[in-house]
Amino acid sequence: MATGKPAPGLTHDPAAVDAYIAGLDHPLKAELENLRRLILGVHPDIGENIKWNAPSFHLHDHFATTNLRSPEHVQLILHTGAKVKTLPEPLAIDDPAKLLTWHGPDRASLKLASLDDISSKADSLRRIVDQWSAFMRKLHAK
Repeated sequence: MATGKPAPGLTHDPAAVDAYIAGLDHPLKAELENLRRLILGVHPDIGENIKWNAPSFHLHDHFATTNLRSPEHVQLILHTGAKVKTLPEPLAIDDPAKLLTWHGPDRASLKLASLDDISSKADSLRRIVDQWSAFMRKLHAK
C-alpha cells in the first residue's frame, strides 16, 4: 500500500539533470530542455532526477521519463513507477489532441519532433501531465 512518502532514494536533483543535458550530444537537446521546463511548470511538487539514464520526473514515485534513443524525436513515457501496480481505478486521461499512445493500462507515451511541435502542443501536454500527476498524487495519498 502506498504511504504518501517518496519512494526510497527519490531526490529532486536538478543539478544532475543540468549536468546530464550539458553533456548530451543529441540534435534535440533544446527540445528536451523545453519539455523539461514545461513538465516542471505544471505543479510545484514535481521533482526531477536522472533515472534509467535519462531525465525523469516524480512526485511520490516516478511518473514520466524521457527517451532520447532516436535522433528524430524526444519521447516522453508516462507511467506509474518502476514496479507494476494494481491500480485502484482506471487511469483515464483526457487527450482530445490524441497525443498519447497507450502501451498498457498504466503506461503511455508521446513523441515530440521539434520546438514548434512542443510549442503547438504545449497546452495539451500541460493538461496531460497535470492529469497524470494528479492521478499519481491520488494513488499515493492512500
